[in-house]
This record gives sequence, structure tokens and C-alpha cells, in this order.
Amino acid sequence: MDNTPLSLLGCIEALDWLFEPGCAVTITDMVVAEATRDPGEGKDQRRVTRTYVGAWLTKNRARLTILATAEGARYDREMRIWERAGKPDDLRPSWNDRGERSLLAAVQVLKQALLLGEEIIVIVDDRDARDAVRAVRADLTMMGTRTFIRWMDEDFGVRGADTAWQAIRLATDETADEGEEEDPVFVRMGP
Repeated sequence: MDNTPLSLLGCIEALDWLFEPGCAVTITDMVVAEATRDPGEGKDQRRVTRTYVGAWLTKNRARLTILATAEGARYDREMRIWERAGKPDDLRPSWNDRGERSLLAAVQVLKQALLLGEEIIVIVDDRDARDAVRAVRADLTMMGTRTFIRWMDEDFGVRGADTAWQAIRLATDETADEGEEEDPVFVRMGP
């Protein structure tokens, strides 16, 4: 998943829903970094959500796979260099598209490990990331956060899922993206 689903589910304290389907939950190192980082002065300060996400990740570390990616390693190296340089504003490493690039790399790695009859479920809201994932030839289902919540309600009967999207919209001052019309998207390897 990219950072948005993690943050949106985090703002209503519903991250445990990720375990409902009964499959392995994998999050990239870069998405974890994005979800838990201090955004800096003048940026979105949803500290309560970031604190909840961080605590949830710690509590569930035995149930999760945090996938190390080249993008995460590159960012970690850039951050260490920036910190050693005294954190000058003009040299701060960029966050742009890093989580999405790590997600794409993860999907490409995970598809190699799929057994016959298995698929990857990707929860992603970023539209550019969705376009990139569509191009990966793998048995996968891609959905946005809103569709994931509907899935939790309709197929798993998760308590509170029927009103979760409205709660997210309120918690985000109505800024949460409604998602794409074509959702979920099913991508298959072919015959």
C-alpha cells in the first residue's frame, strides 16, 4: 500500500482491518517512513494519526513484513548525510513519489514469490502509482481506501466499516480522495 491508505485508516484507528482478509500484510520501508515522519514546520501536523500509526506498527511488528527497498535505503542515506550537514533547508531530501516508487518495486518483487492461485492485493490511492501498478504483469487486485473499506463492510462484516468513509471524510476536513470510478482493478498475467 502507499502512504495514503495507511494514514486514512490510521486517522480512524482502523489499521487492524488490514488483517481481516487473512493474508500477509507487507508495507515498504519508505511508506512506513512517510507515515511516521515529522513533516516539518508549516506542513500537515496530524501528529495523533502519526503516533497511532507508529504504535500500531510497533505492536504488530511480528504480524507485518516491512519490505526493505532500494528507495528506502537511498532515502535513509540522504537523510543521514543531510543531518550530518546540519539540516540545511535547501539540501533537505525530497519526499516526492518515494513511497510510490517503493510500492512499485515491492509489487515487482512480490510477484516473483506468488504461488499458483495466489494474488497480490494492493491498496493504493495515488493515481500515478495506480497507473504504474496497472502496468505490472502479475496476478493482482488493486483498490483504493474507499473500496477497501467497502470490502471490509460487505465481505467481512467489520463493525464500523459501514460508516468509516464518512468518518475519514470528517477527520480529513473532507479532503480524502473519493477514489477512481474503476475500482477495484484486476490485473492478471494472462493465459
